[in-house]
Amino acid sequence: MPFNNSSPISVTLRLLIIASLSILTGCGEKKHPNPSGTLEATEVEVASTIPGRVVKAVPLLGSVVKAGETLVVLDTELISLQRIQAESGLASIAAQKTVLRDGISQAERNLEFLSLQFDRIAELVNNGSAPQQQFDEITAKRDVAKDQVAASRHQMAALDAEEGKLNAALAVFDHQLEEGLILSPIAGEVLLKSIEPGEVATPGKVLFRLANLERMELRVFIGAPDLASVQVGSKIPVLIDALPNQKFEGTVNWVSSEAEFTPKNAQTKDARLQLVYAVKMSIDNTNRLLRIDMPAEAVL
Repeated sequence: MPFNNSSPISVTLRLLIIASLSILTGCGEKKHPNPSGTLEATEVEVASTIPGRVVKAVPLLGSVVKAGETLVVLDTELISLQRIQAESGLASIAAQKTVLRDGISQAERNLEFLSLQFDRIAELVNNGSAPQQQFDEITAKRDVAKDQVAASRHQMAALDAEEGKLNAALAVFDHQLEEGLILSPIAGEVLLKSIEPGEVATPGKVLFRLANLERMELRVFIGAPDLASVQVGSKIPVLIDALPNQKFEGTVNWVSSEAEFTPKNAQTKDARLQLVYAVKMSIDNTNRLLRIDMPAEAVL
């Protein structure tokens, strides 16, 4: 019996084929998930540059501090005493230099007088009007006067060098006294406090860790096809897993100009082998709803 395209069986068969193709086509389409990451904040670790016993460690863990606010006060009494000692040394040098200047002035005048006598007697000796002994005596006196002037000037140079050392020491002591008062470099929240009054702070040891939580950052990786929709200054909706009912918006402040492989924490091997571009965006957090390490997605 010949096949009739208009028969009910033929129509049903065509519908089944079309439905199957639609299902297969739908399964072949890949939905690109939103790029995700975790929220970050600008964090600063505060350490001491000098050793010292802690007199005060002001802010509490979790408190908010202002830029320039005092965090730690170190005991700098010994430094203050050393500074006073250096100042006394400078005063002593100043007195010695005053006396020495008078001595140099007198020695120079004496040398000038003996030099005139030397010239006069040398002329008399050349004319035969004075004995050689007189010339030898004035020569010896002039040479002694020269040595006195030179020695006095060397002594002045030594005092100048010592004065320079003490002035440098004063500058060091002043700097250490300033470093004894540790101030907050930023306005932010205290995330870590590892020092208490009575303990000794050592150089390099982290005493506080602060973070500016008023503006958070989200770093995501996107593929090349999505770059056209992401430019510096672009506004992008952001979804926060922990706050599904809140609306947030990120402002793109950096787009990498160099491609890289997807980070190792991507879920599949294929995803890790894809070339992507890093994007950073900032999110306003003046209401303090967002916290560090919260998972988030950028809706492209």
